[in-house]
Amino acid sequence: MEIALKKIVRSFKTPIVVAGVSNTSKQFLEGEINGRPFELSVLPGLHTESFEQACEQFYQYLDHGDLTRITYPSVRFALEAWLYQEHAKTLVKSNALLLRPDTQRLTQLRNKGYDCFKIKIARGESAHELKDFLAHLQPHEKVRLDGNRLLSPHALEEILQTLVPYWNLIDYIEEPFATLEEHQQWRHRVAIALDESVLLDQTHFHKHVLKPSLYGFQHTLELIESWGKLGHVTTISSAFEGPIALSWLNTLAAKQNSLKPNPAGLGTLEFFAHN
Repeated sequence: MEIALKKIVRSFKTPIVVAGVSNTSKQFLEGEINGRPFELSVLPGLHTESFEQACEQFYQYLDHGDLTRITYPSVRFALEAWLYQEHAKTLVKSNALLLRPDTQRLTQLRNKGYDCFKIKIARGESAHELKDFLAHLQPHEKVRLDGNRLLSPHALEEILQTLVPYWNLIDYIEEPFATLEEHQQWRHRVAIALDESVLLDQTHFHKHVLKPSLYGFQHTLELIESWGKLGHVTTISSAFEGPIALSWLNTLAAKQNSLKPNPAGLGTLEFFAHN
């Protein structure tokens, strides 16, 4: 086996907070194995395994070659994606990620081809700031709000009351509450999509957000297909992967789009200081 891998660190332009963990950089193991691109990384706060643990299990795989012995999802995703033969060549459409509702960025993002925007909420912005952003959208454009489990149902209802004229522009609100029960009890015209809890309840929600490095490449493919048969829609979302893994995620998003077009959540590379 020909292995040409190196460990690199990509710094974020601004700290990325995940589940209370502030990340200023992210580590990667990347390069080529047998002439094919390979990338492995974990995102602290999202993955339970550390980068060091993931690398150790990966190198163990090189010795035994048995995927069934791989327990870390980040390693399973990387190996299954590396082994996959038919990766998509055409880039799918993605939503743009904004850490706050910044209307001044809309022109720049539109010029890059974006017409769907994901905004992190519950981080100090006001409902009126969100309303102003929505007021600047065009009728064909959509927004996805990511609550990061930081809101109560009452707080979200108050926000949405301010946004009443623009409900039709909101595609979904991604995992806004702390508990699954709160999500299941939500009754509103504006839909909720689960992210990290997506596998805990696959019946109450028709919109799903999947970070494949939490589940593996093959399992993600299976979920897209099974949900597609039910008429559900899956958004493939990045965990701030590098260029190689983003191309793998593009393959999964292309599979979803073959069932029903849906912008993926892959516009994260621009958050690194050096792409």
